[in-house]
Amino acid sequence: MSQVKATFTGGIVAEPERKTVGQSNLLEFPVYVNHSKKNKDTGEYEQTGDTTKIKVTLWRDLADNTDVRKGDLVEVTATIIEKEFPKKDGTIGRQLQTDYVESVVLKHRRELVGAGAPANDTFAPAGDGFL
Repeated sequence: MSQVKATFTGGIVAEPERKTVGQSNLLEFPVYVNHSKKNKDTGEYEQTGDTTKIKVTLWRDLADNTDVRKGDLVEVTATIIEKEFPKKDGTIGRQLQTDYVESVVLKHRRELVGAGAPANDTFAPAGDGFL
């Protein structure tokens, strides 16, 4: 059986949800990965405007010991799959999601300003980066 193992870096775009399924805890959050490519003329990487959304699901100890929130930039190493799901209009949709997550590394966390509102594009390094 073939598996797609990937490491991707992206932003968490919604507050993570903690759930219990049977006896296991899980933590789910969507990560948006913005694509870039190298400009041949300048040698710099530029955003292409393309974005991939990946639903990340952490189970058991990884779910219990991971502290992430909306606005965090994370690096995820996982096996990913494409799943079908029924859409509200009755058609079938498809989404990328993790099947098994090996690690989640916090790369940047937005600094909070005032009453918990994130500052515009202000990131703070996240210590050693491991959650």
